[in-house]
Amino acid sequence: MTQHTTTRDGLSVRGVGKSFGSGGRAVSVLRDVDLEIADGEFVAVVGPSGSGKSTLLNAIAGFVEPDDGEILVNGEPVRGPGPSRCVVFQEYAIFPWLSVRKNIDFGTRLRAWRGSKQERARVTARYLDMMGLADFADALPKTLSGGMRQRVAIARAYAVDPEILLMDEPFAALDAQTREQMQEALVDINQRERRTVLFVTHQVEEAIFLADRVVVMSARPATVQEIVDVPWGDRRTHEIKTDPDFVRLRRRIETLLRSSAH
Repeated sequence: MTQHTTTRDGLSVRGVGKSFGSGGRAVSVLRDVDLEIADGEFVAVVGPSGSGKSTLLNAIAGFVEPDDGEILVNGEPVRGPGPSRCVVFQEYAIFPWLSVRKNIDFGTRLRAWRGSKQERARVTARYLDMMGLADFADALPKTLSGGMRQRVAIARAYAVDPEILLMDEPFAALDAQTREQMQEALVDINQRERRTVLFVTHQVEEAIFLADRVVVMSARPATVQEIVDVPWGDRRTHEIKTDPDFVRLRRRIETLLRSSAH
């Protein structure tokens, strides 16, 4: 099957600052944020509550314009929202009037290569299968659980074939068991369909389980406090969360977060 290809260098965030409000009421949220994410890398961002994690993601998405610095996707400056970036939100941002299949098919219509109807159908079928949605292809979102709806949102995001996939706490509204199932589903699909991913989360364990690197943000005004390498590679199963090295890494990051919050 013919697919769209492009040269992908990744994401560059250079000296980004952002404040909200004006004058004496201005609140500085981000300050001199630098971050480089290579093509195909999965990076998670954690930080104290209110530290600007979502503001950083929204700036990369093009929803928020930085006051200082610049953001580049594959060497091109971000000037606003665009097809190079796709966002998966905490809320289930799928079309309630469309079936699961048609929601994912909507993503294939946005692919830059805009294949034939038959090619789009094959892509849709592949993501239905990958995300365990094949038996629910003709169901409406209102009949699905929260976890299943988020599977639809993720499948559609991958079907768009974005250069950068941005995830803003996509599992925060799920119960603990469903959240773990979704983490494993995301690991599986990203190992098969590697994308450049920036994943914002409050949960340190989730960040370590999913990411190649974890960016630890400071308290507001947030800057990058430390970037921690995660050594698991493709060895990501539920059992790894009890590995002594995993536990030590989680404690290290939690200590950084506590020190920053004071």
